[in-house]
Amino acid sequence: MKGAALPGIRRRTVLTSAAGLTVTWALPGCALIPPIPRRPMPTEADAAGWVRLTPGGRFEIWCVRMEMGQHITAALREVAALELGVPPGLIDTRLPATTDVPPFKATVGSDSVRELLLPLASACATLRTALFGRAGQRLGQAPTQLQVTDDGRVQAHGRSLALGDLAEPGLTLSAPGVPADALRAPLALARRSRDAAAPLVGRADDIALVTGQPSYTADIRLPGLRHATVLHPPWRRELDPRLVSLDETALARVPGFVAVLHIPEVDGPVLLADHPGALPGLRQAARPQWELPGGATDPHEVVDIDRALSRDRFTQDSGRVAEGAWTVDLRLDISMAAHAALEPRCAIARFNTDGTLELWCGSQDPFYMRDVLARDHGLAADKVRVHAQRMGGAFGSRTVALIEREAAFIARAAGQPVKLQWTREDEFVAGFHRPPSSHQVRARLDSQGRISDWWHALSSSHVIFTSAGLPRWLQALTDFVGDPGTSRGLVPPYAIDRRRESLQLTRLSLATGPWRGLGAGPNALAIESAMDALARAAGQDPVAFRLRHLDAQAAGPHLPDPDRLARVLRSVSARAAAHPRPTPAPGERIGRAVACGVYKGLSYVAAVAEVRVSHDRIRVTRLWCDHDCGTVVDAQGVRAQIEGCLVWSLSMVLHEALPAPEGRAAITGLAGYALPRMPDMPILDIQLVDSSDSPGGAGEPALVAGAGAVFNALVDASGHRPQRLPVRPGDLPAG
Repeated sequence: MKGAALPGIRRRTVLTSAAGLTVTWALPGCALIPPIPRRPMPTEADAAGWVRLTPGGRFEIWCVRMEMGQHITAALREVAALELGVPPGLIDTRLPATTDVPPFKATVGSDSVRELLLPLASACATLRTALFGRAGQRLGQAPTQLQVTDDGRVQAHGRSLALGDLAEPGLTLSAPGVPADALRAPLALARRSRDAAAPLVGRADDIALVTGQPSYTADIRLPGLRHATVLHPPWRRELDPRLVSLDETALARVPGFVAVLHIPEVDGPVLLADHPGALPGLRQAARPQWELPGGATDPHEVVDIDRALSRDRFTQDSGRVAEGAWTVDLRLDISMAAHAALEPRCAIARFNTDGTLELWCGSQDPFYMRDVLARDHGLAADKVRVHAQRMGGAFGSRTVALIEREAAFIARAAGQPVKLQWTREDEFVAGFHRPPSSHQVRARLDSQGRISDWWHALSSSHVIFTSAGLPRWLQALTDFVGDPGTSRGLVPPYAIDRRRESLQLTRLSLATGPWRGLGAGPNALAIESAMDALARAAGQDPVAFRLRHLDAQAAGPHLPDPDRLARVLRSVSARAAAHPRPTPAPGERIGRAVACGVYKGLSYVAAVAEVRVSHDRIRVTRLWCDHDCGTVVDAQGVRAQIEGCLVWSLSMVLHEALPAPEGRAAITGLAGYALPRMPDMPILDIQLVDSSDSPGGAGEPALVAGAGAVFNALVDASGHRPQRLPVRPGDLPAG
């Protein structure tokens, strides 16, 4: 983004964020969900507490969105650098503990830049005015003539002083509409007590990553630290799995063994060791045997859409459609999927002699973790300090207190600080997953070749009202209002006269919850598959057919800005058309297709995929993507996020599936879990729309177009429309 763009943004009104879900459970039996107050949108006054000038002449920013590989720190540093008028190399970003800053929202929903841009930019601009005013007085120069050098000196016309010299008493800040006492002086910020252990993220942390320096929770060492692992049962606790046997004699012979703990609040036996190297041997020696519980059923069978349609009773149902034969009537089943983050979870808990509890963890919501632990242990919130750590991937998996609760209960029982490290098996067995979804999309064309009736019936499980956090009885109550995570993107972004969206939610044997993009990816895939089938039935070009249904005059409130969607759809189609289709090899078929969508009414995406199909391989060779997420602050970071979403799109259609025939994860490691590898990567051609609209988000939107384009190209190549994902070569008819 060009440096001149942000001051203009600062003077505009930013889009109001989509209404966030506020959870205020204070009910007995709901141990995972404490009372959580609504967290307001951040203001300039809040942001003034995030930034300070240190006596060393460097700026520090509390990063109030968690760093999990999406490089939000780079975007915030870019905003601060432009508004402070200093080189980005003079700015450090740190992850705060819950005692360092007031509560802030979770890192979810591609909302970070959209919500933080204006407050941070305004606070930094106010700070710059104050600093340059003081520097101008000392140097006898107008503030507008001053520049900051790469080595941290403010200079003009041969005179200079160090930035650090400006961090001294007497400097007050003020800004229009902000109370004077809400903005603190740079010296007050510089004097403010900060934990030296606060993780440094951003450029310095990038260096630490590539040089192997400590960067994650697992790298932390504390005096007297014990190391723990939990033998999680293969089935969820609510199914009442019974531990039949545990070889405690063999455990006692493993070097480093300390104890076996049976803690009521922890789902399985806890193995305690005096060094981390003992844990794999302890897990192997334990040889736990579990009894298969009743009620463990295959989640894919439970959500079968035919079941829901046969009952004709849905958790959520809206709209009306006309009776009659359907032009298109298609079914699509999308498998359960794991998060498969690179870094397995780790948490460290310590109860201090002053009655406080400290937790080190990688979480998308440190204040939620604080509230959970405070409630668990009967502590005031200010007696719990959560130290936020960098995460090696999260994708929605670090939103609920799982390992964090376990670590605190184990530390309390052990009477010592404890580091609890989940294994890859724990991630599959004790974590929560993307729910399977089963779709039936029925649509009818009128005599003019337009869609007159549309019915999308979806059977799935819970996402926002996750079964990893809510007991069965409480989740049943939420079914009356549906689940905004599961239904995200269920309404098509097209002008259609009569629509019906039906949703059936069913609690499953495996825990389900947030997964990148929530329901937007699977729902948009089903919608775009139906749109392609309808275009074929109408004998129309797939792009022209979609454009006919982006009529702004006929659009309802579900279609935020049809012109923006039409723009990316036309653009990506033209760019792909400029590349002639390659000649297929003998025994090979090549297909191309398009898909598009809108994410949360804010970001607009269109994609074209090229797929090669042979008897033993399906390969996506090219993916074009046009992406309009409004104003872009960090173009490189946005591109990286889009690339990630496109890889997840490949995964959804061709790779990922978590089978659970006995109501438990049948795969418990990455070796058996299908993910795209480097040979599966297509050529990615990404174009960012140059836009002055407010930021709309980039972390998840490309999922609403990428998967649909890949699936439709597969249909174009094979002449066959699969009903179950992921698709393997053997699922397609011989060509």
